[in-house]
Amino acid sequence: MDEVRQLRQPELHPYLTRRPLPLPRPSRGEQGLAARASAQLGGRRPFAGSAWKAFSVVVLVSGLAISTISAFAWYAYISSLRRQAVAASLDNVKSIVGTSLERDNDLAATVNALVATHPELTNRSLATVLAKLNAPERYPGSIAFTYVENVGTAGLRSFETVTERDPPLGVPTAASLPVTSSLNGQKGYCLTRLAAVELLPTQSVIEDLLLSWVSPYLSAHFNFCASSFQGLLDTSARTGRSLVASVLNLVKPPPGMPAVPPQLHAYIADLPIFIEISPVFTGTGIPTTARARAQELTGWTMAIFDADKILGPALATGDGVSLVLAHSSPGDRPTELARAGQPQVGVAVKELTFPADPGWVIDVAMDPRGSGPSPLTQGLAVLFGSLALTLLLVMLLRLLIRSRRSALELVEERTAELRHQALYDSLTGLPNRLLVNQRVQELVARAREQGPPIAVFFIDLDDFKRVNDTLGHEAGDMLLRAVADRLSAAVRDSDTVGRLGGDEFVVLFAGSYSDEGLKTVAERLLSALREPFRLQVTNKINLSTSASIGIATGMRDNPEELLRDADTAMYRAKVMGKNCYVIFRQEMHDLVKDQLTLEMDLTEAFTDEQFFLVYQPIVNLDTGHPRGVEALLRWQHPERGVVGPADFISVLETSNLIVEVGRFVLMEACRQARLWHDLGHPVGVSVNVGARQLHHDVLVDHVREALELAALEPSYLTVEVTETILMLDPKATARCLSALSDLGVRIAIDDFGTGYASLAYLREFPVDILKIDRSFVAQLATSTGTNFLDALIQLGKSLGLLTIAEGIEETPQLRHLKQEGCDQGQGFLFSKPLPAGEIEQIITGAGHFAEGVLLSTSPLASR
Repeated sequence: MDEVRQLRQPELHPYLTRRPLPLPRPSRGEQGLAARASAQLGGRRPFAGSAWKAFSVVVLVSGLAISTISAFAWYAYISSLRRQAVAASLDNVKSIVGTSLERDNDLAATVNALVATHPELTNRSLATVLAKLNAPERYPGSIAFTYVENVGTAGLRSFETVTERDPPLGVPTAASLPVTSSLNGQKGYCLTRLAAVELLPTQSVIEDLLLSWVSPYLSAHFNFCASSFQGLLDTSARTGRSLVASVLNLVKPPPGMPAVPPQLHAYIADLPIFIEISPVFTGTGIPTTARARAQELTGWTMAIFDADKILGPALATGDGVSLVLAHSSPGDRPTELARAGQPQVGVAVKELTFPADPGWVIDVAMDPRGSGPSPLTQGLAVLFGSLALTLLLVMLLRLLIRSRRSALELVEERTAELRHQALYDSLTGLPNRLLVNQRVQELVARAREQGPPIAVFFIDLDDFKRVNDTLGHEAGDMLLRAVADRLSAAVRDSDTVGRLGGDEFVVLFAGSYSDEGLKTVAERLLSALREPFRLQVTNKINLSTSASIGIATGMRDNPEELLRDADTAMYRAKVMGKNCYVIFRQEMHDLVKDQLTLEMDLTEAFTDEQFFLVYQPIVNLDTGHPRGVEALLRWQHPERGVVGPADFISVLETSNLIVEVGRFVLMEACRQARLWHDLGHPVGVSVNVGARQLHHDVLVDHVREALELAALEPSYLTVEVTETILMLDPKATARCLSALSDLGVRIAIDDFGTGYASLAYLREFPVDILKIDRSFVAQLATSTGTNFLDALIQLGKSLGLLTIAEGIEETPQLRHLKQEGCDQGQGFLFSKPLPAGEIEQIITGAGHFAEGVLLSTSPLASR
């Protein structure tokens, strides 16, 4: 193959000598693949000349059938599109109107809450708040807001004194007293205390006329309870709900109040204005009983809105749209408030409701015909067009059959493309995994015949996923192409650079080498990749990256083992901190093999129920009484006996088996705690949770299941998470811990002080307990080891958290912790981890720990 590079043989060092070394000719695998592609694409025989007429008839009949089916399908497709367009427009109308109504309801609720929480509120303050909220712009259709106060007969004079000093709208009140009325069977008045108006008209004449007509109704001496508003006010006060009604249906001038001026009658008749009346109670909530509502009622807020500005934007969703806005209270029929648009004859009306506020209803009539030709017309056009194409195809068929030579040439081109696609990466143009494996196999075979040895450099980009996540896959592809170019330029022409997939590359090096020579090559590759890449994305950016390289050399039984060992060395480089290289040693493979064997043994141990729990008491340092226990996992190995966590926990936590083992620990610990509770000893139990468990979706379900099956109160279960795990993904961890806290489970940070969690992060987690790492307790033996420990204890106290010291083994440590105010502790000074039966003797005994010694009649007192 001409694509295969010609290798050159170096004598000692890959970059000091360049003696040519011929690369083998294309392998039989490559040639066989090309031959199969050629047979698939080039071996088809064209139709014989004598059969073309019969074939033409078949094509004609098939074309007729296909044309008919296509025409019907197109007709159905266009009809479906128009139905979908109507549905989309309805959703758009619902979204637009629903958003406006939600905003207006929010504004009305805001004014209601403002009045309820600020009894001293003035008209000027109310106007200032509404101005800051920018009500006309942010809340469509808002016109006016008033607060009508429920004034008893005894409080009328006090109310007049306040309104004389701060009259609504700045209009002085009349001298005459309002007429008394009955609300909920009690005499009193419903008088305007606050008012703020944003008038709609821009014509000064109409504005003055409106103000002169509306002002008496908003004065402090207009009694709403003695007007047409009485029914709404009474119902709103009794039910505690907000009610909506048309203003024009309510404003009926009582005796002594001005009628609508003739100049305004025609203008007001066309205004679709509605009012939302909401009761105001003392306190922050709505009383639950009618009696309490009657006692705590202080008044009502009235919010007036223009329905045209609410419905107007929805009319822009399409031509031929008409809307009817209505509102209904529970158990009542909807009341029409406003209309917008021109109704269409023969168009069905769709009723839209809003789950957020079921009282609002919109009747929408929308023309489904749309624009453009009808579906039937388009279907016929497709039918005749398809028939024309069929006839044209039959006429061209004879010419196509005679173009055998052109078809064969096309087959050859396609064969070459297939060969290239089968052996080369489409993104970078480098040899792909198939071709790399073939070349490794050939080089290994030649090395067996006393040829030059082979070295494989397995290259994986560090943190490449972050490039795709932050800059997009287009930038990631550009980076991969740039890396391919850099690697190709950094090696000899005789070396092979390939891409195995994703961000994994490989360099095949044939020639004499030493460890120093391999290190030089690796350093050259790393140096080439460290130089920033300039990517031509939407904006030109400079991107720095690094790589981890694994190197494997020597003979193997098969090429796959050589690539496998290089891959193993590469993962070792990842563990060592990335941006480095590692030469494969046999102990690496043995370590991976041992880890795999241990994972298999752990799976078998879980299946055979070889895991069990031991418990270590957690003691109140002031009283010496055990307040709880920590559940610890042990492995009863059939040959090695009891295996401690240091020998298997790290491997267990890196496998998915930790999720099921963690569920077992939760179930068993909660079950044992329930048994102790039944004996009359309500102690808590703590369970450790690993990183894979914490970020798994089922952890909360497992905790809930364990608590329910054991019938254990959630407050007796503590979930312990190490500080290091908290910092891996703080946001995801906070969500999971919040869900556990919502169940009532307590959260403890284990090994606190070793993970460098910031105080800001610590406050975001729903933490109840800080468990101070044993290393800080051990440092109490030196005079310099107490400062940080004391600071951790004081930090817990300042945050209101329970502090537990781990690893207490000596009496002086216990005394110092008690002196500093540490709440609880655990360690060998009190007890080592013991089976449930022996721990039961401690927590059910009558004695307590004093200076680390158990004082009781229990058999453990002598230990």
